[in-house]
Amino acid sequence: MQPKEEIEQLRKLIRFHSDLYYNQDNPVLSDTQYDELYHRLQTLEKQYPQFITPDSPTQRVGGVASRAFRPVTHAVPMMSLDNSYSADDIREWHERTVKLLGRDSFEMVVEGKIDGVSCSLTYQDGKLIQAASRGDGKTGEDITANVLTIQNIPHQLPQAPGGVLEIRGEVYLDKKDLEMLNAEQESAGGNIFANTRNAAAGSLRQKDAALTAKRPLKFFAHSFGLGHITAESFSAFINWCRTWGFDVCPVRTQVTQIADVIRFYNEFADKRADLPFDVDGLVVKVNQFQDQQLLGATARSPRWAIAFKYPAPQATTTVKNIVFSVGRTGIITPVAELAPVPCAGVIISNATLHNFDEIQRLGVRVGDSVIIERAGEVIPKVIKVAEHRGTQEVLPPANCPSCGAPVYKEQDEVGYYCINPACPAQLQARLIHFASRDAMDIDGLGDVVVRELVKLNFLAEFADIYQLSFLHLLQLPNFKDKKAQNLLDAIEASKKRPLAKLLFALGIAFVGEKTAEVLADHFHTLDNLKNASLETLQHIPDVGEKVSQSIYDFFHDPKAVEQIEKLRLAGLNFTQPEREKSGNILEGKTLVFTGELKTMTRTQAEQLAKQHGGKAASSVSKKTAYVVAGEAAGSKLKKAQELGITVLTEEEFLQLIQKTN
Repeated sequence: MQPKEEIEQLRKLIRFHSDLYYNQDNPVLSDTQYDELYHRLQTLEKQYPQFITPDSPTQRVGGVASRAFRPVTHAVPMMSLDNSYSADDIREWHERTVKLLGRDSFEMVVEGKIDGVSCSLTYQDGKLIQAASRGDGKTGEDITANVLTIQNIPHQLPQAPGGVLEIRGEVYLDKKDLEMLNAEQESAGGNIFANTRNAAAGSLRQKDAALTAKRPLKFFAHSFGLGHITAESFSAFINWCRTWGFDVCPVRTQVTQIADVIRFYNEFADKRADLPFDVDGLVVKVNQFQDQQLLGATARSPRWAIAFKYPAPQATTTVKNIVFSVGRTGIITPVAELAPVPCAGVIISNATLHNFDEIQRLGVRVGDSVIIERAGEVIPKVIKVAEHRGTQEVLPPANCPSCGAPVYKEQDEVGYYCINPACPAQLQARLIHFASRDAMDIDGLGDVVVRELVKLNFLAEFADIYQLSFLHLLQLPNFKDKKAQNLLDAIEASKKRPLAKLLFALGIAFVGEKTAEVLADHFHTLDNLKNASLETLQHIPDVGEKVSQSIYDFFHDPKAVEQIEKLRLAGLNFTQPEREKSGNILEGKTLVFTGELKTMTRTQAEQLAKQHGGKAASSVSKKTAYVVAGEAAGSKLKKAQELGITVLTEEEFLQLIQKTN
C-alpha cells in the first residue's frame, strides 16, 4: 500500500472510532488499540509531511458538537493530551522539554488521569453561568442544565476572583455507582454500561436533565481556561480550587526528576484498583505556569503535559464455543465460552460479544484465537481475533435457545428478542431478580437454587415462591433440614418488605430501584398505584412519559393483575411506610458523610439518614445541616468548619437518630 493511501485509510478509521468514543459514547476499541492507530498515522505524517491536511485527526481533537445541544465556542481551545504507554516515551518527552526550556531541572506534577468526560465550567463574578463539553476542542455542547444537577459542583464561588473564570475538569462516576446503575438499567431493560466513562458520558448527555439528576455523577477540577489566576504554578492553582469548593483528584505527587515519575507510575499500577473511581493512567505536567507558556502547544496538544497511560489488562485464549444467553427481558446476548485464562487477577472463561453486529465486525468464529480485555477492568470482552482458526460463521438464532420460540428483531435495533412470556430462561432470570438483595432480599434463593426449582417445576411464577415447603426444598441437592428452614424463614421475612422493594422486584419495564421508591412514596399502596390514570402517572416528578406508559400497561395486563392478586393472597405487604415528620430532627435536613465510618458503610449511613427524614449530599454547602465525620476526614470537614456547620462524630449521628425514634 502506498503511504498516501495508508494515511487516508488511517484517517477514515480514526474518525470512525473517534465518533464512537466522543459522540456516541460507545467505543469498540480499547484506548491502546486506538492509540496504536493514531501513532501510526503520526509516524507516517512525519515521514511524509506533504500529505498532512488541516482536517487530519492529528491536527484536532476527536469529538464534534452534538446537534442535540446548543453549540458553545471555547474562548480558549480545550486540547487533548498526547498519550504514552512506555517509560521510553516519557523520557523522550522529558528530553524535549529540557531542550525547549534550556535547563534540565524543573518541577513536575504527576496526578491521576480520571477516566471520565471533559467539562468546562464558566463562572461570572463567582456564579456558574455555563457548562460545556469539549466537543472538537473548539466547539462543544451546552450542557449547563445537566451539570447543575451534579452535587459536588459549586454554583457559587464566593472566594473566587471577579470577572470570568473558566474551570475545567472531568465528570466521572464511581465504580460502586456504576454497579448500582447497571443493576437499575438491567432491571428496566436498558443498556448496560461497559465502564464508568461510558456511563458518565451517557448520563451527562441526556436531553432531560431530570434523568441526569438521577445519576450519581461527580466532578474533579484539574485546570482552567480563562480567569485572573494569581497562582504561579499548577500546584498552587489546585490549592485555590480546594478553597473555592471544588473536589480535586487525590492522586498527586510533585517531583523534579523523570526517574521519580516512572517510579510513581510503577508503584501506583497496583494501587489504582483500590480507588473508588477509575484511573486509566497518570498525567505529567510541568508545574510552573511561566514554563508552560514558554513551551506552548502543537495544533492538538500542549507540549508541557503528557498522559502516561496503563495498558488495559489483556490475555490471549481460544473460543471453545459461542452460546446465546437469554435475559429476563428476552434479549439474546452472544457469549464466548473460552479456554480459561488469567487476566487482571481473575480467571476468565466467558466473555461477552454484546450483539451479532459485533460478531460480524470482529469476524470471530468458534476455534479462533482471540484477545480478551477486561473493559474498564470490569467486564471481560473479546476485542480482536488474533488468529482465524474456525470455519463456521456465527449467525443469529432463528429460535430462542431456551424455549424454541421464534426470535424477533426490531427493524432499527441491533438486539434479537424472545417474546415468549413462558420462556424458561426469562422465567429464571425474573425469579432471580425478584429474590435479589435490592428487591425482596430472599437470602438463599440464588441462581443455582432457582434453576433447580424451575427444573423440578416447583417454580413457574413469583407467587410459587410462597408455596414452597420443606418437602420441596429437601429434594434439592445439598439441602438438609437447617438449610431448608433458613430459606423458608427468609421467604417468610420477605413478605414484610416495603412496597418500593416489591415494585422493583416485579420487573416492570423501565422501573429501577429509585423510580420504585418514588412511586411507593407517592402512592403509599399498591392499589393506589394500580388504579392510577396515565395522566396521573405522567405528572409524578422524575417519572417520564415512557416510564408512565410502561407502568400503566403493566397494571392493565390481565396476567400481571392475576400475579399481583396471588401475591396478595400469599400475604405480601402492599404498603409503603410513611416517614414520621413531626418531631423528626432530620426532617428536611441535608447531611454530608465524610471519612471512614466504623459501624457502617457510607451508603448505609446515607440510607439511615433518609429513613429518618433527612437527605444525603456529596458536597458541603451553606444548606448543609450536619457533616458526619469519620476517620481520615478531609476537605469536606475543613469546609464545614469554615462555614460553621455542625460536625458530628459517627456516635453522635447514631445518638441523633435514636432521638427521633
